[in-house]
Amino acid sequence: MDIESYINDAIFSENDQHRCFYQLVWETFKESGYVVTDEDGREIDAVIKAVSIQNLLGEFIYRLYDEVNEIGLEDVIEYCRNLGFSDDEIIEYCESNDNIEIEDDFELSVKNGLDYFTEITADKMLEEFSADDLFDLMFTSTYAFEMDFVFDFEDYEELLAFIDTNHEQLDNYKEEYPSVMRWIESGMIC
Repeated sequence: MDIESYINDAIFSENDQHRCFYQLVWETFKESGYVVTDEDGREIDAVIKAVSIQNLLGEFIYRLYDEVNEIGLEDVIEYCRNLGFSDDEIIEYCESNDNIEIEDDFELSVKNGLDYFTEITADKMLEEFSADDLFDLMFTSTYAFEMDFVFDFEDYEELLAFIDTNHEQLDNYKEEYPSVMRWIESGMIC
C-alpha cells in the first residue's frame, strides 16, 4: 500500500475542515526531511507523525473551544494494523527509539511513542512556522466563520490566501485568546 495515499485518505481526510492544515504541515515536513514516506519500513513512523499533527490540532481545539481532545492512541494502533503491522512490529518500532519509554503494557508503550513524537512534532512545527502563523493556520482550519462569511478551502493554497487577506481579523482573534497564543509560543506541550 502507498503510505502517502493511505495517510491522506485515512488520517488527514478524517475531518474535511482540518484537511488543508494537515496537508500543508505534512508537505512542509516532507520538504524538510522530517517525514520520509518513500523508504521501506517508514510506515509506522509516518503514521505516528501524522497522528501527532492531529493531536496538536486537537489540543488547539481543546484550548480554544473547550472540546475533548482524543490522544489518538487507538488510531495509531488501528492505522498500523490496517497497514499490516502486527503488535510485535509496532513494539519493535517503539523499542528501536531510545527516546520512547517501553512499558510492560503494549498500549502504554505506544502511547509513550505517540507522546514523544507529538512533542518533537510541536518543535518541528515551531521551527517551520512562527507562533503567529500557527495560530492563524489552526484557527482558520477549525473556526466556523458562519457569522462573518462561509469559506470552504479546496487546498492549502486557498487556506494560505485566505489568511493573507484576513490578517487584521485573525490578529483580533489572537488578542481574544491570549492563553492559546502563550501555549503555542511555549511549545504546544500539554
